[in-house]
Amino acid sequence: MGNYETPAEMVARHVSEGEKHLAHQTALIERLRRMGLPTEEAQALLERFYLLQAQHEEHRQRISEECEFGLRDRQGNLLPRRRQRQKR
Repeated sequence: MGNYETPAEMVARHVSEGEKHLAHQTALIERLRRMGLPTEEAQALLERFYLLQAQHEEHRQRISEECEFGLRDRQGNLLPRRRQRQKR
């Protein structure tokens, strides 16, 4: 994380970095295969990366929806909750 990044910037970075990890791990598995080396552990790690990537993408979607509903500002920061008046 930089000096300061908004929640929206952070989740965008996580998604971007996750895509790079997936590509790198996929290439590594292919290299291992071509060399005739075992790929089971690398494949298991790739599956974990896919699960993490799905979580990052779900987080990005949730922040986007919360912005649409007025729960977050454009940068993805949570807005203070408005108190509802109690009916008497």
